[in-house]
Amino acid sequence: MISILMLAAVGKAQQELQVSQYMFNGLFLNPAYAGSHDYWGATALHRSQWVSFPGAPRSNMLAVDGPIKGKNMGLGFQFINDATGLLATNEIAANYSYYIKLNDKDHRLAFGVRAGIRNETFNADGLQNVDLSDPLYQGNQSFWIPRVNIGVYYYTPKAYVGLSSHNMLSIDERRNLNSDAGLRRHYFLNAGYVMNVTSSGFVKFKPSVLIKYQAAAPIQADLNAHFLFNDRFWLGVSWRTKAAFVMMAEFQITQQLRVGYAFDATTTGIRTYQNGSHEIMVGYDFTQKLVKIKHPRYF
Repeated sequence: MISILMLAAVGKAQQELQVSQYMFNGLFLNPAYAGSHDYWGATALHRSQWVSFPGAPRSNMLAVDGPIKGKNMGLGFQFINDATGLLATNEIAANYSYYIKLNDKDHRLAFGVRAGIRNETFNADGLQNVDLSDPLYQGNQSFWIPRVNIGVYYYTPKAYVGLSSHNMLSIDERRNLNSDAGLRRHYFLNAGYVMNVTSSGFVKFKPSVLIKYQAAAPIQADLNAHFLFNDRFWLGVSWRTKAAFVMMAEFQITQQLRVGYAFDATTTGIRTYQNGSHEIMVGYDFTQKLVKIKHPRYF
């Protein structure tokens, strides 16, 4: 019972979903990523965290984005479902980006905004050994909370740098702005680069990094290293500081369809009570004959 309550509190405090395969679809982190490719694409992801631990987080995400034809703009849409202990969260959001072509037409600087609405439901009926006369524990409680994220994203065909801020409103369930009990502002800085290892380009190397900052928590960083073989198969590892080691693989089945898998091996004290975290991803790019893809989706 205590572990379930603890997980609900942690889920509330963390506020932002944690996924390991964000580097294959930047819309999970940054609204300015919307429309950064010349075609529409969709990515679905499921994450089972801390398997075998009671009340552990289970997350589902769907992201769709693409360019507005004839405009330097992009659109993106997201749906997020998350359950941690007795707390369930559902969220829908729309993303808009505007990009500027720099000196080289393949170099772009984009600015983006994300607006959405989150529903949080606390299932108090699942509690035991509590004072049922307390209004806090009587039936389900549901809250609707608006969310706004912003971001900037610089990218070329083989490199990117992004900075985003989540929860710009810092609002709580009672619609109070700047409340200590509400959604807190988070900052994400990420960057990556793809380079040839062999002269033929058969093997490529992609290092990337993600730095996460929230004023009430220690800074956390993801250090990632991926190898791409024959433009078809990704294999990589990641170290999430003070949290986990991650192993990842992605396979480009066709020019349009790709699948990925990640396993997190927890390094914190909870590691002896669970069997790691599993993540499955499926991506599909809605390309047409008029759009010629020179390489798979590097990011």
